[in-house]
Amino acid sequence: MSRSQLPYAFLFAIGVFSVGCTKDEGPLYIPEPVTLDPGIPMDTVFFATEVMPVFQQHCWVCHPPMGEMDLSTGVAYDNLVNVPALGYAPALRIVPGDPDGVGPLAQISLSTTYGLNMPPNGTFLTNEELQTIRDWIEQGAMDN
Repeated sequence: MSRSQLPYAFLFAIGVFSVGCTKDEGPLYIPEPVTLDPGIPMDTVFFATEVMPVFQQHCWVCHPPMGEMDLSTGVAYDNLVNVPALGYAPALRIVPGDPDGVGPLAQISLSTTYGLNMPPNGTFLTNEELQTIRDWIEQGAMDN
């Protein structure tokens, strides 16, 4: 290599070095949302993990195992869904897909149409908790 080519070789080496040292941003893609079960939409409300805790926090004190409407874990679902509403039979407490029925949602929503507001001596449910229960009923009140 001649002395006259040396500056060009130096500039070429600096250019190659600069390109090789740029920040690697990784591949350009947008990841797809991940669901644990492709058959269940991401916004599905689960009875065991979302609805039952609301009933345990607000309702269980007045609806313990020795009562007619036991809301204990393991039996609450069977005492709520497609069961005749006491005093309103043949109407059912919770009809899957019908959140506007005579059941608990009407009472915990501060509606006086179906008797006493629930819970009578406790903290009323938040709008978010009410919406969770409404969504669960609208989605078919599944035992999930």
